[in-house]
Amino acid sequence: MDKILALENIHFRYSQDDPVVLTDLSLDIPAGKITAILGPNGTGKTTLLHILLGLLKPFEGEVKVSGKSHREYSKRDLSQMIGLVPQFESIPFNFSVFEYVLLGRSPYLKPFQLPGEEDVRITDSALEAAGISHLSEKPVTEISGGERQLVHISRVLAQQTRILLLDEPTAHLDLENQNRILKLLKRMSSEGITAVMTTHDPNAAIFAANHFVLMNQGNIAAQGDLSQVITAENLSLIYRTPIRVEQTNGYTMVVMDNS
Repeated sequence: MDKILALENIHFRYSQDDPVVLTDLSLDIPAGKITAILGPNGTGKTTLLHILLGLLKPFEGEVKVSGKSHREYSKRDLSQMIGLVPQFESIPFNFSVFEYVLLGRSPYLKPFQLPGEEDVRITDSALEAAGISHLSEKPVTEISGGERQLVHISRVLAQQTRILLLDEPTAHLDLENQNRILKLLKRMSSEGITAVMTTHDPNAAIFAANHFVLMNQGNIAAQGDLSQVITAENLSLIYRTPIRVEQTNGYTMVVMDNS
């Protein structure tokens, strides 16, 4: 497996007085694929993404990007390589969609430098790729949740990173917008972008991903392809409820076992 990100023996807690969130966690993320990190709420999925991004530092262990330690990169270098789509983001100013997506060009600008024509062109292309050019002049505060999630993804597209981290990208969205976002991720993956998405929804993961990670109480319970990870035994253990994995017309589906 050609890995682009690696966590090696990671231990993390938020302060010396807090409980350990991640314990001796090791994980390889394959290049050019969509990796889905599944697990119940509170198992450390978001913390893991923030460590991959470099927002959080483990108190033990090593984070590597393309075979090199995080410590060998500047913050500017990492921000040109890895982008994050958060689950929630407070936007303090009344940006238009275009202005907000243009912020994705910040890692390429010097302090106090204004965006140029090339930055504007890249921003327009990012909006077009996400199918939201028609929202360009609308205030971000006046669009729907699904549209706002596409705007967040557009900002990372404008950032032109090869690694995309997404924290619960389909949470709280209706089925139409879930479908739009997952299809966009699959298209980006086909163009060589590596995506890592957290989710508590196995069916969303199955739809989009081709590499799967199950987390349980701050560690990795299983990782690999669909048949290795998405099993009734694994999911029932992790989610602490009876679950079935069924095959329907060639598709894998996860359902609650109410029998």
